[in-house]
Amino acid sequence: MDNVLFDNFKYIIATMLSPLWITLLIQAFAILLWCRGKPPGALKAFLISFLCLLLGSLAGWTYEARRQSEFIYPPFQLDANGDKLSAPLVVVLGTGFNSDPELPFTSQVSGTFLARLLEGVRIQRHFADSKILISIAGRADPEKKQRFYQQIIELLQIDPSRAELLTTAKSTEDEALLTKESYTGQPVIVVTSAGHIVRAMKTFETAGLTPLAAPTDYGFPRSGSPDEKIWQRWLPSTDGLGSNHQWLYEKVAMLWQQIKGGF
Repeated sequence: MDNVLFDNFKYIIATMLSPLWITLLIQAFAILLWCRGKPPGALKAFLISFLCLLLGSLAGWTYEARRQSEFIYPPFQLDANGDKLSAPLVVVLGTGFNSDPELPFTSQVSGTFLARLLEGVRIQRHFADSKILISIAGRADPEKKQRFYQQIIELLQIDPSRAELLTTAKSTEDEALLTKESYTGQPVIVVTSAGHIVRAMKTFETAGLTPLAAPTDYGFPRSGSPDEKIWQRWLPSTDGLGSNHQWLYEKVAMLWQQIKGGF
């Protein structure tokens, strides 16, 4: 099975297991029971679907697990690592790219990508001989990605001779393999969202690299933060649905990574 089919199948499985989709499937079953003249069974199914939606919208089920995973790797400290590294390869992992020419180029990528990019630039500028690899993921035309890349390096005043664009990656695994092609023995610093860093590090290690983690784009406050409101986790919300789905997606993706390793 090729990588594209594998990754699409992974996404479908993670989506179908989300609280929202489970609710919709149960409701579809309830409608089927009603149409077949079985109102008691349909009512029970509707009640079950309501319960699934209610429980699935509570972020408290996965909040702590997701937060802990974000802090497995500490933020990259320049003072602590500056004397230990020489000419590292800084890899900024991509997210979706929307090449709509009617939008400002800074709006053609998500805030998640911009957070990753800024952290990567911050780290790269600390090392005189370092190089930055910027991955712009998605299926957009490579020429449009190149145009965006030229605009962003001009805006951030990145030295073009110390930067390289990755346009063909469609997954974290692709980014790891493309990074390996540019690898010449220097330290590799992986910059990605804190919620993605565990899987990203595992992927780069599987590719035969020895990466250093540079998590950014944190979605959770540290435990004990004065702004933390524990009770909010147990109120139904769309954020709760999204949080539980994201936790499930990362679990499915990690499992999928292990399955692919067996092929």
